[in-house]
Amino acid sequence: MPTTALNFRSKLSRPGLLLLAALFAVSVASIGFEIMLTRYFAIASWSEYGYWVISIAMVGYSASGVVLSLFKDFFFRQAHRFFFFIPLLLPLAACLGFYLVTVNPFNPLEFQDPALWMDQFKNIAKYYAVLFPVFFLSGLYISLSFLALTNEKIAAVYAADLVGAGFGALVILLAMFWVHPFYLLMVLIPFWTLAALLTQPRARFQSQPWKGWVVVALVFLSGEVAAVKLNKARFCPYKMITPALNVSDARVVHRIFSPLGYYMLLDNFTERLDIPLSNNYVLLKVDGPPRAYGLYLDGNRIDSFPKTSFTDLSYAKASLDIFPYVLKPDSRALLIGTRGGFRIGEALASKASQVVALESDPNIADLMRGSLSGNEKRWFKGKDVSFLRQDPQSYLAGSRKGFDIIDVSSEFLDQADVNKYAFTQEALAGYWKALNPGGLVSLPVNIREFTVYALKLLETARQALVEVGVKDPQSHLVLYRSAWSVRLLMSKDPWTEDQVSALKSFCDLRSFDISYFPGIRPGDWQIFNDLPPTVWQEDSDVAAPKETSDALMEDSLQLLSDNGHAFRETHFFNLRPSTHDRPFFYSVLRLSNLREIINNISEIPREEIGYLINLAVLLQSLIWALLVLVIPLLRRTRGAIPLKPLGRTLVYFSALGLGFLFIEIVLIEKGAYFLGDRTYAFALVLCAMLVFSGLGSWLSARFQRKTPEVLRATALSLGAWLLLSLVMLDWTLGALMPLPLPAKCLFLVAWAASASVPLGFFFPMGLGRLPRDSGLIPWAWALNGAFSVVATPLANLLAISAGYRLLLLLALGLYGLAFLAFPPALTGGKNPGSGNPRGAAGSRNAEVRP
Repeated sequence: MPTTALNFRSKLSRPGLLLLAALFAVSVASIGFEIMLTRYFAIASWSEYGYWVISIAMVGYSASGVVLSLFKDFFFRQAHRFFFFIPLLLPLAACLGFYLVTVNPFNPLEFQDPALWMDQFKNIAKYYAVLFPVFFLSGLYISLSFLALTNEKIAAVYAADLVGAGFGALVILLAMFWVHPFYLLMVLIPFWTLAALLTQPRARFQSQPWKGWVVVALVFLSGEVAAVKLNKARFCPYKMITPALNVSDARVVHRIFSPLGYYMLLDNFTERLDIPLSNNYVLLKVDGPPRAYGLYLDGNRIDSFPKTSFTDLSYAKASLDIFPYVLKPDSRALLIGTRGGFRIGEALASKASQVVALESDPNIADLMRGSLSGNEKRWFKGKDVSFLRQDPQSYLAGSRKGFDIIDVSSEFLDQADVNKYAFTQEALAGYWKALNPGGLVSLPVNIREFTVYALKLLETARQALVEVGVKDPQSHLVLYRSAWSVRLLMSKDPWTEDQVSALKSFCDLRSFDISYFPGIRPGDWQIFNDLPPTVWQEDSDVAAPKETSDALMEDSLQLLSDNGHAFRETHFFNLRPSTHDRPFFYSVLRLSNLREIINNISEIPREEIGYLINLAVLLQSLIWALLVLVIPLLRRTRGAIPLKPLGRTLVYFSALGLGFLFIEIVLIEKGAYFLGDRTYAFALVLCAMLVFSGLGSWLSARFQRKTPEVLRATALSLGAWLLLSLVMLDWTLGALMPLPLPAKCLFLVAWAASASVPLGFFFPMGLGRLPRDSGLIPWAWALNGAFSVVATPLANLLAISAGYRLLLLLALGLYGLAFLAFPPALTGGKNPGSGNPRGAAGSRNAEVRP
């Protein structure tokens, strides 16, 4: 070991060790509260509004650093009291803040009417106001810990913070398996009170220590009671679950608590199988959609399940989805999503000879194999049916036998965010490759709100066929539809006249419309379901049609024509295909058309609102970052720190705040694709990055006197990792896709850890160069937090526009900039509150002691 190595334990007194343990507990509860709020907004509103939680949290953290940098002497003198009383205030602030959040009358749907915006902006401001105290106090505790211990121990403080946050994420995610999402706050209160107990000696209760115990016990009990009694959380009244629960005979058959969400299996007389069915089903002499259980995830209906084991499947003859089986009887079919098992029965009833059925959601699969298995057993009992809990990418990567039909369920895309990877250009190319000669891929898209999604899927399919070497992709594609749903068929071989004729007969009998087939000519037959164009451009010369029309047919012909490139580039909406690097199916807005978008915001689907929320949060975060940057400088003592090193400090910690989040966001997204599950990816990446960054921070303390040399080696290793990720990560994930889930989880953790250890060196090494008496340490903490606020919406917008590879390139540049801007060793005056003119550098007595 080098002579400069520090003995971690010997350099910390008992109060110092207790402070680190208390900091660990506060970090556990703080990150847990943040994740809990994200889950709350997903249920009580929609998941898109979870971005606010990140923004509110980082505003509170960075504000604490600003306040501490301005009034460091006061806080340093009273630190022994703050370390005890802040953890006692946090449960009360969290309970009160959460109560006020639950009674906030925020209505996201009113954003579709500009006249109502002001009321909703006021409600958003209330969210910030009531939650700010929790994150401000948490940030104050963390940043005060950096001041309370000597500069040699900054690495230990940062390690305790990061590892605590990683452990907190794991604790709250595990709690979601057993605790109702509205009551997760009860899990966190013990950690805050534990922090108060650990720092009780600092509050100077030595003569009567029982008083401290009584105060802590009272706070714990009152916090737990308040978390229950003050809880007014409820489902958003505009979600599908609310009217369903208010039906007179409604009953909840089954509940599932899970990190994936809050599942409710519902039964009432309105619950039926939700499928695109012909209006002519009576003429076809079949029954309508059968009674079913409805499965709701966070209040959104995502699936249906059979109520009995004798479900009549005759309705399938009138379904939009059934045509591939009519065209290709005796087929080997791959079902991606099973519609609660109904799709298996429909395929078998349509004479499919072999069925492989995939469900990527473990809770849906468990319902089908468990409590509802009696209703599905007649479909599973045959040896020709294989039912697997697996995502389509992993299954096809390990499959060697082709299919005649690959059929994606109409519910699959909206069942989980990660399912968007089933609709990317690479996924469609993979489906096509897995087809037998003459096979078909059947892909659904909902056009109830936006026709343009069908166009985007058509362009994605065209590009996928070009990718696999098909010279005339137009001849392999067909679009047909009902009033609200579209099916895109990709054929392994060009469509023949007989196949097109069969499709025409199928659609005519059921009053469906064909929007595209090779050689289609508009006006040749009747349009059953009117589909007018969507016109938002003020200077558009498109007139509303006087007769029934099919705007999808007209746009498809232009998109697939020789002038298709010009049509795509000039179209009001962004028709670029979804890819593994840009996997955003519900993303068609162009920023250049922002004015028209705002003018027509009432017509924007909810799925597109996330883009506008990111834009609004980015604007707010940039303003906040500017304030964090400027306010402490206004009180800067003249000549205290030269401007050049001050500027390098600004650049260094701002770059770290942006770069770390960019890498984290990329790893979570790549992990979601690799594991086929966003929750597992989030948990593994977040925990791995925080814990191993904490390890890196702790290791950095061993090289206090060799900081420049160690930082150079650290920057080189991180740069190599980023370059390797740019060049090899996507290929590697694809090659490892067939591995079992535990092996894939192990690889993801190892890959994240290999970046996180060097990432953990940067922050404590930078703080170690700053004098504690100048106020720069809390200011650096505030800068890092403020630019982390900027990083989240900025990363999302950049990924939507240019893809995740750009984020890796930017992270490479940001950490290179941070290396170049590494602050010089700065010296300051006396250590605040200690009277020691040597400052924090040399004395064990610089720790804050009781």
